[in-house]
Amino acid sequence: MAMHRHDVLVIGAGNGGLATAARLVRRGCLDVGLVEPSPRHVYKPLQNYVGLGLAHARELSRPQAHLVPDEVAWHRRAAVRIDPRSRVVTLEDGSEVAGADVVVATGARIDWDALPGAAAALRRGLAVTTFDDAVLERTWQRIRDLRRGAAVFTLHAQPASGRETAMKPLLLACDHWRREGVLDAIDVSLVHDEPVLHPVPEIEAEWRRHLVAAGVRVRLATRVVGIEGDEVLLETASGATRERVELLHLLPPYAAAEVVAASGLDGPGTRGFVDVDPETLRHRAHPRIWGIGDAAHLGDARTGGALRRQTRIVVENVRRARAGEPLERYDGYTVAPVATGGGRLSFAEYDRSLALRRTLPVRARDEVRAHRAWYLLDRHVLPRLYWHGIVRGRA
Repeated sequence: MAMHRHDVLVIGAGNGGLATAARLVRRGCLDVGLVEPSPRHVYKPLQNYVGLGLAHARELSRPQAHLVPDEVAWHRRAAVRIDPRSRVVTLEDGSEVAGADVVVATGARIDWDALPGAAAALRRGLAVTTFDDAVLERTWQRIRDLRRGAAVFTLHAQPASGRETAMKPLLLACDHWRREGVLDAIDVSLVHDEPVLHPVPEIEAEWRRHLVAAGVRVRLATRVVGIEGDEVLLETASGATRERVELLHLLPPYAAAEVVAASGLDGPGTRGFVDVDPETLRHRAHPRIWGIGDAAHLGDARTGGALRRQTRIVVENVRRARAGEPLERYDGYTVAPVATGGGRLSFAEYDRSLALRRTLPVRARDEVRAHRAWYLLDRHVLPRLYWHGIVRGRA
């Protein structure tokens, strides 16, 4: 069978890949290929709500076949190697497919082995997370049933997928415990390996306001380095300590998809992620390779909100590159939606320069302040927009 060379080949059908393929079709691209083995598509931002009992697991996913546009050729195998010069992609069954341009949207993978003891702690139920849909039900059960003791929630530096939303389970758990009348009996800590809580001062101030109200101890420049039995091992500049905990909520360690480094698409300092120009999303060494979302080395621009901007820009830049026109620039726009409890949410948007941005019809500072309207947007409006607009290339 002859190898098919598509006009544009998209690798990965998560949020970014599926939306890119749909946008390409809507822009008139007549031959779009999509490489994706998974039969189901997960709306990851909803996992935090499912893990806190505020959404149903059935809302999380839909069949991939219902979402891939009819005009797109779907190759239902995983990519194992991308030849960056010929842009020939080898699939797991040994077959090959190619693209005149290739958009890498392989995402990032959870790597529990990178944290000693994490996998075992997850099996025992000591550790939980809202970032892995395999343990969401157990996460809610453990949070719901905790009545006393020490609870530790973690944040860590990049790489991570939707890193800032790890504040959601912390503040929503505190809200639950407050309503149950047991918050005062639980010693809640936030452990973060960075020296500041958030680099945007307005966002940090809003987060701290809610952390203080909930009585959460914030421990900066502190890293979880392992889990042994019911103890978490912590490391700071002054040394290592171990503490007994009843509950440990982890922002998982993440790694790049193996196909990226296997194909030589990473670069110095990218930790295995696609080495792109962060403004154009174009590979630094291979001009017809593009990278978006969690797959690319883009700093904090690893959110669904960031992807909505990136998918539009990468589709436009493929066209501009072919026409010899100046490429559109991506300013690093991202969003940090953090539910703070009481049916409120801080919807903070900012860019690479750490300046606040806004897409809602209010002042940027007013978006940062937790509000009932932003919670309704994040919990109810955006999931509908996602299924009916974003992944279909309409928003």
